[in-house]
Amino acid sequence: MPDRNTLEELLVAERRAMRDWVSIADVLKVMGTNSWVAGREGVRSVLDCIDTSPRLRLGRVDSQYREIPKPLPVDELLDRIFTIDDAADRSFEMMQLFIDTTDTSADDAPDRC
Repeated sequence: MPDRNTLEELLVAERRAMRDWVSIADVLKVMGTNSWVAGREGVRSVLDCIDTSPRLRLGRVDSQYREIPKPLPVDELLDRIFTIDDAADRSFEMMQLFIDTTDTSADDAPDRC
């Protein structure tokens, strides 16, 4: 599992490479796992990083992108994901959570997650 600074850089780099929002499921692949087998702590590390980063934000996509305000309800999001028994449905839940960079993000932001 990458440390918090490395994870933040990974999230920002993946967002830039995709030139679009990146789902939690996509990020888990970049981290060497996938949303079908990822554990609660792996997903928590991603959510905690987003929550503490001034460069990142999280949203849910249904009919449109809706930002989830900070502080993120990390435990609630984890419960929503991990109370689902079926791995495919858990994966789908992670595919609906998208990471974006903030409009004011800077590569040299002093407060890293």
